[in-house]
Amino acid sequence: MEEIYQLWLAAVPSPIPENEARIYWNCKEDPTPVLDEGLRRAAYLYVGSWGDEHEPENLHAGQGHCPANRLHSWLFYLGTIDRYQAPLLDDELMAQLVELYRPRSSDLPADVIDLSQLESFLRQHLGLYLLTEEPGSDTYG
Repeated sequence: MEEIYQLWLAAVPSPIPENEARIYWNCKEDPTPVLDEGLRRAAYLYVGSWGDEHEPENLHAGQGHCPANRLHSWLFYLGTIDRYQAPLLDDELMAQLVELYRPRSSDLPADVIDLSQLESFLRQHLGLYLLTEEPGSDTYG
């Protein structure tokens, strides 16, 4: 049976300590009081979903992921390279996310929201910190 992955963005109002960001990105179950409080106060947006066929190991030459998968991969990269963190949503990151979300001719079909909805959410939450977390989730990642 195919696995379905959903991407939600959580705009967290304060930075997450590096040790808690490491726990988050590694999907551990250790205590994260600052992260937990930030997620309680976060604003959320459902971005889209994808299935196993969008995962890199299942792609054939010339096929692409999908917009939500590209955003998830980029935020994971930014959250784990150099140091563990919740990436700060600034103008540069907003432009990167919008560009990554634009449909590509090689994209496989997937559930997505309109680009304008993503842009509006990002614009409204500039200066906050982004995580790939759904509301009310008790597991991270």
